[in-house]
Amino acid sequence: MENMNGNGLNNKLLNSVAWGAFFVVLGLGWITSITYAVDVGAYIAIGIGAILVAINLVRLNAGISLSKFSLFIGLIAFALGGAGLIGYSLPLIPTVIVLVGLFVVAEGIQKVTTHPKQQN
Repeated sequence: MENMNGNGLNNKLLNSVAWGAFFVVLGLGWITSITYAVDVGAYIAIGIGAILVAINLVRLNAGISLSKFSLFIGLIAFALGGAGLIGYSLPLIPTVIVLVGLFVVAEGIQKVTTHPKQQN
């Protein structure tokens, strides 16, 4: 069984709840966009950021290891959503590609600085 604690929380359950919340936020955003003919991208980004940060806070409190990737993406989603709310818009796909690249580089740098003797 996966990382269980006394409350019965495990990573699989948390991931399921987060995916469900993701689809609810996405669907509500889509419905709102169609119904009221407004751009809700910034609100969806903030909602997704909230989901990803919240799942990691619950993991931390439950004694389950954090997902650095989802935490990073959640914080960036908050930032993109906040930027969109104040009127500054970034193109989604190129921004995501750059941010994923930065994450991969940061992970590589962390591994090199943490374990310098294990390089081949």
